[in-house]
Amino acid sequence: MKRLPGSIYFAAFMLVCSAGLAWDSISFKPPEVTSASEVQYPVRSIADGVVVLEVSLDANGGVAGMHVLRDIVSLTPAAIASVQSWKFKPASLKGMPHPSEMTIAVVFRPAGYLAAPPSFTPALPRIQSSSGGEPSYKPAGITSVAYPEYPVNSVLTCTVVVQLTINDAGKIEGTEVVRGVVPFTDFALGAAKRWEFQAAKLGQKTVASKVAIAFLFRPPLATQ
Repeated sequence: MKRLPGSIYFAAFMLVCSAGLAWDSISFKPPEVTSASEVQYPVRSIADGVVVLEVSLDANGGVAGMHVLRDIVSLTPAAIASVQSWKFKPASLKGMPHPSEMTIAVVFRPAGYLAAPPSFTPALPRIQSSSGGEPSYKPAGITSVAYPEYPVNSVLTCTVVVQLTINDAGKIEGTEVVRGVVPFTDFALGAAKRWEFQAAKLGQKTVASKVAIAFLFRPPLATQ
């Protein structure tokens, strides 16, 4: 019987490994927000900017922990307090619920604030989860942000939460309104579509993911 060259066995082995990685990425579904509560803007605060959280979720979608990727001292506690009450659908891998992380941003920008928006440095994920021999998961990072305008003649204080689907190239592939308030929702969506991201990773392969953004709309202090 003629023996096959070793190179053929090696090529077959690599093909099987590649197929396994491809299957992992195809069978992985990222976690997502299913409902979100109002975020309270600290009374009389004129601080502004974007707080970014990396939320660790268990296999039931419960919040198991949070890591602050971008901190604004006077605003971060309000962001954390609200996100802890949000509801999530857990990630799944090969059809089974799986612990993971999700990137959530909370945007504080008072209406009528004349100062230029604060600069934004990329907020990249820190945690990579791995258990039971499964590939580690690294959620999406945020590399650039945009702020919404406040609707003319409005005096309402409210929170709009949008959820973006980020593809494996880091581009926005879809938008979903988790918490909407007319006419603020359109302003939030317009700003969110101008954000830029770093793709999530499963093992060494980039994968699609979800990122939630809460936009706080608040009228000028003089009108409150």
